[in-house]
Amino acid sequence: MQAFGFDTPNPKLNPPFKWEFPIWPRITLEPEFVKVLVVCDGGISYSTDPYGFSIGVALQDAFDISHDEHPRYARFEFTKAHRHNGVEGVTAGYDNFRFNANSLDDFDELWLFGVEAGDRQNTYLSDDEVEVIHNFMDAGGGVLAMGDHEDLGLGLCAGIKRVRSMRKWWHDGKIPQGMEKAPDSTNLTRNDTVQCPPSGTQDDAIPQPIYPKYYCAYPFWQPWWQCRKYPHQILSGPRGTITVLPDHAHEGDCIIPNAKFASEYPGNVPVEIVAQGRNVIGRHKGGYTICDPREFGLIGVWDGHKPAANQGRVVVDSTWHHWFNLNLKGLRDQGGDNYNDILAYFRNVASWIAPKLKQFAMRRGALRIIWLIPSRVEVLLKMNDFRPDDFYSLGLEARKALGKIASPCQSAAWFSEIVSQFFPEGAINMARRDRFEGVHNLVEAATLEALSTTVFGGVVNAIAIEMNSRGLENWDSWDNEFDSAVKKGGNLGLEAASQQLNKVPINLKALLG
Repeated sequence: MQAFGFDTPNPKLNPPFKWEFPIWPRITLEPEFVKVLVVCDGGISYSTDPYGFSIGVALQDAFDISHDEHPRYARFEFTKAHRHNGVEGVTAGYDNFRFNANSLDDFDELWLFGVEAGDRQNTYLSDDEVEVIHNFMDAGGGVLAMGDHEDLGLGLCAGIKRVRSMRKWWHDGKIPQGMEKAPDSTNLTRNDTVQCPPSGTQDDAIPQPIYPKYYCAYPFWQPWWQCRKYPHQILSGPRGTITVLPDHAHEGDCIIPNAKFASEYPGNVPVEIVAQGRNVIGRHKGGYTICDPREFGLIGVWDGHKPAANQGRVVVDSTWHHWFNLNLKGLRDQGGDNYNDILAYFRNVASWIAPKLKQFAMRRGALRIIWLIPSRVEVLLKMNDFRPDDFYSLGLEARKALGKIASPCQSAAWFSEIVSQFFPEGAINMARRDRFEGVHNLVEAATLEALSTTVFGGVVNAIAIEMNSRGLENWDSWDNEFDSAVKKGGNLGLEAASQQLNKVPINLKALLG
């Protein structure tokens, strides 16, 4: 008997979860390909020299598809560009790179690693280049941008809308109105996160602890009794919340934009600082010793995918040293959870800023994967009709499977996006409410959990029917019909949930009587 599974390695899971079953023919799921243009300037390269001033190791290790934790629903293709010639690792033809009208047409994401400060009073991108980038962002392209302390990165990044006001880029010379002065490299305004003073170094195996922002709610994608806190998606890893990054002696600072730039953020969608860094007491440099463990903005995000904005997402980082070979060296040599969590952060950023259509395709791929639920696969293979009485139990199994495919927050976001499209307005408003404020309404939370899980079960039932009618060999050939099946199953799930929930008052009286 032949088994089927996936061509890429399975993630490390506890307990192990293998995508191989007997009898049925082998199936290969095609991942969604996300194309990324990386642009560097100055002395930044793409080499894999362990001590390099380079992002080569981050791109190599985090996006190696043989890595056990690389997602199976996506592949990231990198084109490596540089503003100068003769830099190691640059993609052929992308030396001396300049943005032109067509240079971003084939890409989904733009990553900017800038070190040059222009003339320290002006950015160096031409107006035409900036317009190309703005058009890309307005059309849904994702942007990742960073520099370091003082005005490092100003030349490449500080003229781009949203990017320029989500981080401090200016230091010397005349600082434009509405901008804030960036931290120094030496004095007591510097952000110094190197651990274990005085002997700690940025290339050792000791990461800095970071302090994620947590969102509080009864998340309706979890059972109603699991009232908990969760981080932003980019800081949700295979082992839970990502709480470490490489350290550095003088980082930049991510900020909430000045009101002057409000017009750059459509729909009043806010910028969020999703993680803080903290200065290390006792760190000494240039006659200055850190005495205040003050916090600063480590990672900032803007979710342009929200309907009110409908543009590309943006992520800014306080420093590219979180990504550089030099800072990864000790952690990489040691291996283990800290290094793997940092690699997960890199992959999460790449996944999160992918355009809406790519997000949709990755989510659809995940829906196909969850159809292969080990405990229910034999039932699904015989499922040729809708079984509303089984929707809830099927939804529970499918939620468990989805949680094994992606990080907790990524799978939760997918679950939310899949089921919420079928929710009545009242349920949507209820789901958005912060249940850590005021009195906990357990009936309300349980109702949301039952509604969402039953809807999800209807979706999985519909996919199973369609899959069985077409045959497993046509697994990847029916995208339009797949979406129709999801819609039909979700609506039937909502109907089944409504019928059951209408009986709740009677059942509660019997339960409490």
